[in-house]
Amino acid sequence: MMQMVSLVHQIAKGCLTKGSRAVDATMGNGGDTEFLCGLVGETGKVYAFDIQKEAVEHTRKRLEAAGYGERAELFCCSHAQAAGKIDEEIDLFVFNLGYLPGGDKRIITRKESTLAAADGLLGKLKSKGTGLILSYYGHAGGMEEKNGLEAYLKQLPGKSYDVLQIGMVNRDHFPPVLYVVKKLT
Repeated sequence: MMQMVSLVHQIAKGCLTKGSRAVDATMGNGGDTEFLCGLVGETGKVYAFDIQKEAVEHTRKRLEAAGYGERAELFCCSHAQAAGKIDEEIDLFVFNLGYLPGGDKRIITRKESTLAAADGLLGKLKSKGTGLILSYYGHAGGMEEKNGLEAYLKQLPGKSYDVLQIGMVNRDHFPPVLYVVKKLT
């Protein structure tokens, strides 16, 4: 099966260069944060968010081990607060919606906070910037979040944004869906 995270990384490679600014809105175990830090280089910056202290600490250690500690600013707060913590435009943002792999499956991203986060971060995107939102929705609350996000993305003005939806159509059991949002103006 195609790994959607690999697709997210391929798209991110085409969007970021040394000195870019990126956001990992759902830090989790730090895999995307580390990957983005490698792309933005020493002059770039990655802002990463998670509500769980253990996710932030795990990511901090992971980045320090990779030599990327100075490239990232980590926040222990909801992704809904992300836009308010960033004082500059960004080139890219990434979400992995659902729950922390290996963590408490009762602690999940939710429709309300995800919509607030997406709306805020779209406002921070530079012209030609990209948002990548990977939705895992097979858990309680996941379908509500996915449907709410999809309705929100469908109403974005076509003159300002292109929105692409990528998913496996021949898979059962809630295959992940990737939304790619490109800011046109």
